Amino acid sequence: MGFFSWVGSLIDQLIEWLGRAVAAFINGLVDLIKALWETVIVAALIAAFGLVATLYVIFYAGALLGETMVEIWDPEYYTSKPSQVFTLEQAPQDSPLPTNRSATKILKLENWS
Repeated sequence: MGFFSWVGSLIDQLIEWLGRAVAAFINGLVDLIKALWETVIVAALIAAFGLVATLYVIFYAGALLGETMVEIWDPEYYTSKPSQVFTLEQAPQDSPLPTNRSATKILKLENWS
């Protein structure tokens, strides 16, 4: 699965979790991830986890308006390798994402590299 297939899968998982009413928020979030993926995110993930096939990700609202936290980890090394956390900033808006990590839904990133 290539990068764009992975992004499509991510959009589907987020819409399934949060609902179609927030599709504009999700599309904006995914556009922001696309812009940072190759230059920032994938390099950090490879350095932290290698070229593993499946990682897990959660999304939650940050402390500031328009801030989204993206936390990614390797489920096989959950206790021995720290997760990678990225802070994304979108245009100020109310986020449909939970503010508490424990209220998030775990999504899979398959064949992300």
